[in-house]
Amino acid sequence: MFEWVSTYLGDFLIYLVIGSGLIEVVPIKLNPWSWLAKRLGRAANGEVLSKVEAVSVALDKHVESDEKRQAKENREKILRFCDETLEGRRHSQEHFNEVLEDITEYKRYCEGHPEFPNDKAVLAIERVEQIYRKCLEENDFL
Repeated sequence: MFEWVSTYLGDFLIYLVIGSGLIEVVPIKLNPWSWLAKRLGRAANGEVLSKVEAVSVALDKHVESDEKRQAKENREKILRFCDETLEGRRHSQEHFNEVLEDITEYKRYCEGHPEFPNDKAVLAIERVEQIYRKCLEENDFL
């Protein structure tokens, strides 16, 4: 029995010495508990994670739809403002500032979404900007 213990204990000590040398030479952090906890967590929460992913996709679609709706509203404001100038209606500088902000947001959206039809407001934007420059130079706001 003593021979068996000494033989296997000797082999164990050799492996222990070699293993501890490798651990000191190669600083690899092995934590089986965190690995196991991650696997168990994913297994237990798999359904919740898939639902969160589905909600995230739905939210992304909603945000995209809302941004597109806002761009259309901005375009509508720009076109209405341009029509008012064509009818001879004058505007205050504050009103111009509001529509210029709408123009900035609209252009930003169009730059980020090349598939969005932008050609509907290009000339109206140019007209509003020209009239604004003229009113600014002549101080001729309402």
